[in-house]
Amino acid sequence: MKPIHFRTRRRLSVLVTLIAIVIVVMVNRWQQDRLGHASYFTGFTLLATLCLLMLLGIRRRLPVLPLGNVSTWTQIHLYSGLFAAAVYAVHVPALIAGGQFECTLSILFLLVSGSGFYGLYASRTVPRRLTAVPGEFRFEQIPWHRNEIAAAAGRLFDGVSEEAAMAVLKTFYRNVLNPFFASSPTFAYVVLPTGHRRRRLLSGLRELDRYLEQESRSTAGQFAALVRKRDDLDYQYALQFRLRLWVVVHSVLSLLLFGGAIIHAAVALRFTM
Repeated sequence: MKPIHFRTRRRLSVLVTLIAIVIVVMVNRWQQDRLGHASYFTGFTLLATLCLLMLLGIRRRLPVLPLGNVSTWTQIHLYSGLFAAAVYAVHVPALIAGGQFECTLSILFLLVSGSGFYGLYASRTVPRRLTAVPGEFRFEQIPWHRNEIAAAAGRLFDGVSEEAAMAVLKTFYRNVLNPFFASSPTFAYVVLPTGHRRRRLLSGLRELDRYLEQESRSTAGQFAALVRKRDDLDYQYALQFRLRLWVVVHSVLSLLLFGGAIIHAAVALRFTM
């Protein structure tokens, strides 16, 4: 059987999601016209969708299970999330519901939705940005690679001769390069990695060129290569850390939302039946 093209599959997924949303809107209006409990229908539909999303999230993190490929389940998770956002809009008359508990639940839902959309954006952009940087490093091994680069810079410094031209390079290493190699990337860099630090260090090495001789220029070039390697490593660390942090935040918020939704449903049933 010929596989369905990605664009065709995406159009079908969007169409099915829109049809499901239209059905929810129509049933909700029909319930309201009959003076029925329309909020029950949308509320429990939303709760069931949240339960499905939780199960889909678990499935995505267990790729060894023989239940289809992870890509398919990721797409189901995405469109189920869009459906949940639409049902929420029908269920809650305002963006944030009234009442202290309901308000907290609404904020949790919006945070989960926002983090979900960020995850969609990150999953599309971060892999491309990672492959654009030389080298592939496992997140757990990045501190080891960082120490190896610092050790290589230290060995290079120890091999520097005592010539007058080398004194300028040694001073620059002690004051500028050594703190860079010996420290972890700052929180600001992890949040928003830029090339400013890299350009500043390489520019500083280039400015030393007029004071250096042939041998010291070669050493400065090796320091520059280590700066580039370390900056590439920090860039990969920042992107991978961002993805891992997103998974943790999205999972914790989802659990809180699901638990709160169950409590909300139980309270609603207790006081209306």
